[in-house]
Amino acid sequence: MSRILILYGTTDGHTAKIATRLGETFRALGCGVSVAHAGRVSTDAWPERYDGIIVAASIHIGSYQRPVRRWVQAHAEQLSRMPSAFLSVCLAVLEKRPEVHQEVQDIILRFLRRTSWRPTVVKPVAGALPYTRYGWLKKRMMRRMVAKVSGDTDTTRDYEYTDWHDLDVFAREFAHQTERTIPGALAVAASR
Repeated sequence: MSRILILYGTTDGHTAKIATRLGETFRALGCGVSVAHAGRVSTDAWPERYDGIIVAASIHIGSYQRPVRRWVQAHAEQLSRMPSAFLSVCLAVLEKRPEVHQEVQDIILRFLRRTSWRPTVVKPVAGALPYTRYGWLKKRMMRRMVAKVSGDTDTTRDYEYTDWHDLDVFAREFAHQTERTIPGALAVAASR
């Protein structure tokens, strides 16, 4: 059984929801899982204690949460030597314009360069619009931004754009990848 750490940073709570859901999926697959908020990591969040690590963070104003960046910088060398994935959560994934996709890719690459991390997988994930949790100013700003791309602008409700099925498929593939890196896992798999 592989052990997986899911470390996340969140601003409005949706990345925490993604991390929790991934944790549930990995547990259902028989993996040992720790889900930790980057701003509150304990000493158990050391990479060498795990067979695979997923870092999930959301883009806000062109960057990711500072505690995520600090943790990744501190452990980049170890993370780069093991199965690891970076989930970049943002609404821009839904955009059709190539320049917006390029901007997201630039933000991801800037993060990876600054942290010196070379993850096995980089996966952009669509986020959410939790209008009902925003303050009046943020609600108004988000509504204006979303209206420019003909998005959902009814601020009396929340919108979730995450493809949960796609995340489940990702989790199964990542769990399989971590099993292959556990000493003896191939021999066990071959004997089945």
